[in-house]
Amino acid sequence: MKNPRQVGGIPDEDTELRERYHRLVELAPDGILIHDGERITMANAAAVRLAGADRRDQLLGRPIDAFLNPPHLKALDGRRIDAREPADAGAAPAVRDSFRRLDGTTVEVEVTAIPFLDHGRPAAHLVIRDITDRLSAQAAAMRSEADKMAMVRTLAGGVAHEVNNMMLIVLGYTEFFTRDQTLSDALQQNAQEIQRAATRASTIAQQLLAFSRRSAGHPHALSLDDAIREAIPAVRQLLGDGQVLTFVPHCPHRVWLDEGQLGQAVTNLVLNARDAMPPGGTLTVATDATELHGKLTDHMGTTIPPGRYARLVVRDTGAGMDAETLARVFEPFFTTKAVGRGSGLGLSVLGGIMEQSNGYVVVASAPGRGTTFTLYFPILAGEAAPDREGPRTPRTPGPAAGGTILVVDDEPAIRALAAESLESNGFRVLLAANAAGALELMDGQAMPDLVLTDLKMAGTDGAALARQLRADRPDLPVLLMSGYSEEFLRRENLLEFEGVVIQKPFKPEHLVAAIVDALAAR
Repeated sequence: MKNPRQVGGIPDEDTELRERYHRLVELAPDGILIHDGERITMANAAAVRLAGADRRDQLLGRPIDAFLNPPHLKALDGRRIDAREPADAGAAPAVRDSFRRLDGTTVEVEVTAIPFLDHGRPAAHLVIRDITDRLSAQAAAMRSEADKMAMVRTLAGGVAHEVNNMMLIVLGYTEFFTRDQTLSDALQQNAQEIQRAATRASTIAQQLLAFSRRSAGHPHALSLDDAIREAIPAVRQLLGDGQVLTFVPHCPHRVWLDEGQLGQAVTNLVLNARDAMPPGGTLTVATDATELHGKLTDHMGTTIPPGRYARLVVRDTGAGMDAETLARVFEPFFTTKAVGRGSGLGLSVLGGIMEQSNGYVVVASAPGRGTTFTLYFPILAGEAAPDREGPRTPRTPGPAAGGTILVVDDEPAIRALAAESLESNGFRVLLAANAAGALELMDGQAMPDLVLTDLKMAGTDGAALARQLRADRPDLPVLLMSGYSEEFLRRENLLEFEGVVIQKPFKPEHLVAAIVDALAAR
């Protein structure tokens, strides 16, 4: 028995149903076109408006390619319409396209193609939805999210700066206590507990700085295998009872990285894996090299550029994550751990480190199937980039030759800490609470051998003070203290002064060593 004649998939015999169909099509808010594989045979009112036409006949008979792009509409995503069983073809998946209007402008649309038989001939029913407003709303939401993230980063950076100031005081004075041999063992132990807690707080501050992009590393060309191999003994100790770490190195290629930041990234991943795995779980850390062809996206939806990459894979056998949790793991302060078990900064810090390293992160996880983080770092092409000098570890100071140090800081406790650290090593110390006080001391014929000043102070900041002092004494050494890294300050043009920056918090002996080195360099 032959199929009845159909128009738009509706049998001709049912006139009432056919008329109802045409009314629904005509009143539909989305544009609807029917074409026979080449020409448009029907257009509803919304399609006429979408095309910017005045009359329906401005669309009828025209090639479908004049408005939409082949091949997905003409071929219906490669489907073949069987004249005997047309319903089996089904609708092609909705696709994004640009609809060309009669005036030459384009509208972003989403098109769903539905095959059917018209007078026994294959035809296509196209539902065309204008998504301009949706795209605008998405773009606005992304801008709003970016603005909110920028505000959070600014807040995080400011908080970290203040925390570093306070931790400098706490760590400095507890260092004095731990050296005091007259204290009882109980008081020594108490001082050590304070020191450990302050160190943890300082570590969180450093994570906040990394998240806020205000902490910069010292990258240089290094072997990914060698860098991970050096980090493995420390991270292995982070695992819980019965948990096993397996290291599979297979990438001797060189990448442009900072070992400290890489170690922090691996540590954060290992800590997450440890908390997600039961006793007896296995954590695998593996490296290899791979070639990408621009078809892989990272955790932010960014397409990873084609090229050769060193790949670091961290895979656990833990509980895994559902899609909702997976979508939020890089949000700052988001955590599924109990109160006190995590700050929610680990993965957001990882994102910041990868961004600074020009790397990418891909995450795969499912409930009961564990989690895999894959980090991609561009392999250095050709000759490896020359090593850049990393952060210099201050040497332990020997007996100081003496000298006068002017300490300028608007925080009394930091002035007192610096004074005690320097005076115990044989220096004479002058103190000023601000730039005006420092200049007044200089006008009073005080001639320091070096100036140690905080960078961020009310009124004239440390860099401006340094420039004023150098105008009269070009050979005067000036050391600047800041809670931010020197790289960040220079990158953001916040430090228009060629001097040495000591990042807070620092130990008293490191401060003394930096001053001894600066005096020796002069």
